[in-house]
Amino acid sequence: MIHLLDNTTSLLSDEWLASAVGIAITYFVFIMGVPALIFQIFIADALRNLYNERLGKLQPRFILFQISLILFLFILSNEKAFNVEFGLVAEWIVFILVLAAICIILFGGYNYLIKNFNSTRNIEQQLSEKIVNDAIRYFDENKKLNKKDLEDLGLLARELPAGRIKNAFLEQCERLVEYLLNVPKASRDTKLIGEVLEDAVCLSVTYDGAQVNNENMRKVLDILILTYSYIHRNDKKDESSYLNTTIGNCMKEIGIKAMLKNDLPSVMDAVEKLSAIEFTSREMFVLGNEALLQGHVQTAVAVVRKLGGKVRNIMNPGEMITYDEKRTYFFWLGLVAKIYELRGSARNFAERQLQNVISASGDRQEEIESLFKETQVHFYHLADFATIDAVKGLEEVLFPE
Repeated sequence: MIHLLDNTTSLLSDEWLASAVGIAITYFVFIMGVPALIFQIFIADALRNLYNERLGKLQPRFILFQISLILFLFILSNEKAFNVEFGLVAEWIVFILVLAAICIILFGGYNYLIKNFNSTRNIEQQLSEKIVNDAIRYFDENKKLNKKDLEDLGLLARELPAGRIKNAFLEQCERLVEYLLNVPKASRDTKLIGEVLEDAVCLSVTYDGAQVNNENMRKVLDILILTYSYIHRNDKKDESSYLNTTIGNCMKEIGIKAMLKNDLPSVMDAVEKLSAIEFTSREMFVLGNEALLQGHVQTAVAVVRKLGGKVRNIMNPGEMITYDEKRTYFFWLGLVAKIYELRGSARNFAERQLQNVISASGDRQEEIESLFKETQVHFYHLADFATIDAVKGLEEVLFPE
């Protein structure tokens, strides 16, 4: 800048104008190149395409304006080529215009750089918020979700690191789920809600390569139980059955994932919330059975206790047992039989569970014996032969004749 002003003979000498053009071009190239460098350093490889699509669009008006100013300076620097002569007054005016153009380029570039620096802060949170905003806007216009928005949420679910960053993503997913739950009932689509839960919320902690911690798992379970509570409170049974199944399956997968990570608090949280959902006895059985296979007997015991409480409530003397209640009994008995096979203290626990149910059933001895047979048939249809053998072995001990 000192060089630009260091000329007492002529305000618009060739050297002075050439310096102005050189500064403008160099600085323009610099401010275009730095964001690219920032982009390479601060944005994870997996998120770069997503960033370009959602947040990284260039500002064509800004770039064209900068180029126009540079062309203006270039034309002034070649006034002799265009046979342009300036008087003293005109020379001062052009001098001021040149200084103004350079100042605009410098300060405009500065603001552009600051904006690019700021855009790399909390980039994951910005992307999450932008995608959810776009999804809500698309739903308002089309009464459905854009497939691309769901795919991008799924990408973030798989790639974001554990902890605060993933929780920020889950908060945005929760905002989307709450929005879809609160639309008028005529426009509400439980299938769309289920897709968000499966393809984004649940996937964020169950994906094989996902980075996740206890805090993230608890957040996902809270979103799932919140959704269930809303649907259970406001919709009829036949309208909520799809979401019940989806939520139950997600909780089961989370419980298994937490168990494999030896995250017992999250496992118990999953068991507790899963037991509060209707018609999830099969999911609870799968979780308990996997726990036995992995040697997590404590988890299997927790599942048996939860299912046992439901079984005792349906075995009241004089009351008919519905098909859904029988399914609960089948899965409870299957787990009890497998724990019985472990012998020792585990067998004692299984015997106490059986005794509690038999005591609650009163004089329904024949019906209990019949349920043992039906349980074996049920697991035969599921091709679960190991459970059939366990139930049959327990039956031979209880009813030897």
